[in-house]
Amino acid sequence: MNPNQTAEKVIEYVGGKENIISLTHCVTRLRFNLKDDKQVDAEQIKALDDVMGIQNKGGQYQVIIGPKVAQVYRAVVSAIPELEKEPLEKKEEKTKESILNRLINALSAILVPSLAPIIGGGMLKGILYLFTTLKWADPASGTMFVLNVASDAMFYFFPFLLAISAAKFYKTNEYMAATLAGVLLYPTIIAAAGAKQAASVFFLGFLPIPMVNYSQSVIPIILSVWFLSYVYRFFDKRMPSMITVIFTPLLSLLIVVPVMLFGIAPLGFYIGDYVAKGIQVLIDFSPLLAGAIIGGTRPFLVLMGMHHALRPIVIQQISTYGYSEMGAMNFMSTMAQATAAFGIYLIIKNKKMKQISLSSTVSGFLGITEPALYGVLVKYRAAFVGASLGGAIGGAVGASMGAKAMAITMPSILSIPVYLNDATVGFLIGFAVTLISSFILTIFLAKTVFKINEEESGEEGIKKVDAKSRVFHIKSPVTGDVYLTEDVPDETFSKALMGKTVAIMPRSSQIVSPVNGHVQTIFPTGHAIGLVSDEGVEVLIHIGLDTVNLEGKYFESLVANGEPIKQGTPLVNFDRDKIQASGYDPTVLIVVTNSDKYLSLLSPDDSQKIQAGENLIQVVPEREPALIENEFPVKA
Repeated sequence: MNPNQTAEKVIEYVGGKENIISLTHCVTRLRFNLKDDKQVDAEQIKALDDVMGIQNKGGQYQVIIGPKVAQVYRAVVSAIPELEKEPLEKKEEKTKESILNRLINALSAILVPSLAPIIGGGMLKGILYLFTTLKWADPASGTMFVLNVASDAMFYFFPFLLAISAAKFYKTNEYMAATLAGVLLYPTIIAAAGAKQAASVFFLGFLPIPMVNYSQSVIPIILSVWFLSYVYRFFDKRMPSMITVIFTPLLSLLIVVPVMLFGIAPLGFYIGDYVAKGIQVLIDFSPLLAGAIIGGTRPFLVLMGMHHALRPIVIQQISTYGYSEMGAMNFMSTMAQATAAFGIYLIIKNKKMKQISLSSTVSGFLGITEPALYGVLVKYRAAFVGASLGGAIGGAVGASMGAKAMAITMPSILSIPVYLNDATVGFLIGFAVTLISSFILTIFLAKTVFKINEEESGEEGIKKVDAKSRVFHIKSPVTGDVYLTEDVPDETFSKALMGKTVAIMPRSSQIVSPVNGHVQTIFPTGHAIGLVSDEGVEVLIHIGLDTVNLEGKYFESLVANGEPIKQGTPLVNFDRDKIQASGYDPTVLIVVTNSDKYLSLLSPDDSQKIQAGENLIQVVPEREPALIENEFPVKA
């Protein structure tokens, strides 16, 4: 389908010319403002050959085209010339995402950055529990006191961690948000709550302030920072610049703190408390059923990105009861996915898929299931069904025998101490049942129901290339921290719709060329640049999320279209701090847009620091897995 045909169909399926208010485009997608999103035929748009996906975000209906976006944009504008001049009609009301999508996106963006200390603390608590239970350490010793403090602090002061990430998400002052966390954890309030005193403090003589222990709570601080973002922004925009630094925080505190303590925080506390208790009612009613549902559906939830919505429930369970049975069910599902990948490894003989299956098995048992899920389970239905059924069976058995987690942690074999408590036997039996059932079911389904061809499986869609080709590397274009692509709050990149994608949170403000080759295209705003390496790899570097809206502000292009480049050639200067201060995520995305031409593209694991010029993506163009150099933990 040529660009004109694609444009014609896109116009028709978004509701026609009459439904379009305005249109812009960035380096990957068309961005429509529409009168009525309900007129869009999403399935028809996604079925178009040149369309990689769609996304309704931030009041824009985004049609993801990829490298051909400029051609399709020109074709749309050619069909509707008015779009190039001005919006066809002012949009009176900003289009909103569904409540569920907004909730999931918010929870993911707020919770994920704060999980590092939580996971570390959870692991440490599990180890300390093991040491004291086995009498390897004296719980009253000074050493254990220090380690207990180290393992408890992040949970007790969890609202502080959430306040920072919530402030970033809602684009408000981080220090004001941290102050609100300090109010919630004020010693007098905590002490009164511990003594179970009745609400005896009255604001303005008539508003009762409940005495509640907000340590370890989740919802109260998130709701409070959300409210702060509106109040602080209201005064900041209206105060004269000479006095805003004084009166904006003053007036914000006078309004937000009383409202928070009287209404928002207690409401959030009881919502979280009752949600945890509601889940507990289901578990108490039928642990077998609850374990089967939660353990069996997790692979589907991860695929849909909805598993982030369950994290607050696990956290709230631990806050309310001191443990989480759901945490143990999630553990069973994680182990089931890793075991299913191992089953595929034993069955198939295709060398490339054996390597992917084995590496996915190892990372899965270490708690990272995405390689197994996307690289193996999605490809082989036997593995997906086996993992789902195995997780359901193991979750049901473990839950019925009281298996539970004593702290928040990443489910992995390294975090087993977190699940050792008065129900250790139940946990270990559930774990064993998970491994055995997942393995047997995967093998059985692969050989009988789905009948995987051991010799040929994994070969479909793989393009043969010149045998003289060799592994080479795409270097990092920026110094920063690699993090999980699935945590990028943009579906185009989080689901790698345009090809293999790596996300880096930059710690420098210059983009350099990751390859030898030439500049294929550089977007006028400077926020995105496309390169082609001498080996034919097409690399898109996208600086920040939605930064096209900055219209070139804070970006300086250093090269021109068609210009030859060497690895390390400076391409773009950008002001990372000002981009972030303007409310935009500065994440640098590196996308291999012609990924389908290569057998395998491997990248470093998340949470890895990387310097500009270091190896980032390993490209494997031919079938011999012996070529792969294991320079870092890889994810296929």
